[in-house]
Amino acid sequence: MSVQGVLLLDLFGVVLIWLIINMVRTRKLHPAFAVIWLLALVGMIVLISIPPLLFFVTRVVVGAIYPASALTLLAFALVFGILIFFSMQLSIISARQVEMAQKMALYDLQVQEAKAKRDEPGE
Repeated sequence: MSVQGVLLLDLFGVVLIWLIINMVRTRKLHPAFAVIWLLALVGMIVLISIPPLLFFVTRVVVGAIYPASALTLLAFALVFGILIFFSMQLSIISARQVEMAQKMALYDLQVQEAKAKRDEPGE
């Protein structure tokens, strides 16, 4: 990869890091999610910026011929991992929502029973 390409990708990574930090600062992104994205970005910047490391990962770890193929595979694995993580989070939120709805229904029932007892004539 050319020096201009490495510098352009590094600049793009730094802009994304700034964007993620700004989103956390303005409370548009949860810090736990930001850590995942920041680790991924820093890892990709390091991998792209150090050509011997990129060639090592390409040839030995991934077994590819071209560095672009290795980066594509790593990006796909990262996105797949993040999708699994988000699915886990959605499952947790869904279970919490069901629990909250059940608690709210029980509370409403208790309130209705208390009103019925209060409004009963003869006591």
